Amino acid sequence: MPLADFLAPGENIRYKSPVPVEYQGDVYDFYITDKRLIWYRRKGLIFKKDSIVTEVIEAIKGIKFSEKGLIRKKGFIKIHTGDRTLEFSGPLSAIRQIYTEMQAYMLKD
Repeated sequence: MPLADFLAPGENIRYKSPVPVEYQGDVYDFYITDKRLIWYRRKGLIFKKDSIVTEVIEAIKGIKFSEKGLIRKKGFIKIHTGDRTLEFSGPLSAIRQIYTEMQAYMLKD
């Protein structure tokens, strides 16, 4: 199943990260739709397996950006909801761009 099969009726993709991001030890493509944040990956050459993690934008209470490293800097984003914290990372420039996009969607309300 491609990502489109997991979208709700009327849900549109607004942003796709330029590179995959690391989330819970795996590599995912990151998307922002008009309703959710989506981490999506597809594995397998013959037998395809989809893995998807989502968070409703309205449930997000705050986001935090940080960077680590001296030579090969890496960016990190922590997303705080009422009951949990999600963290993902990737190349600094890509994560900075994702953070900017997320801020734009959080300020639209």
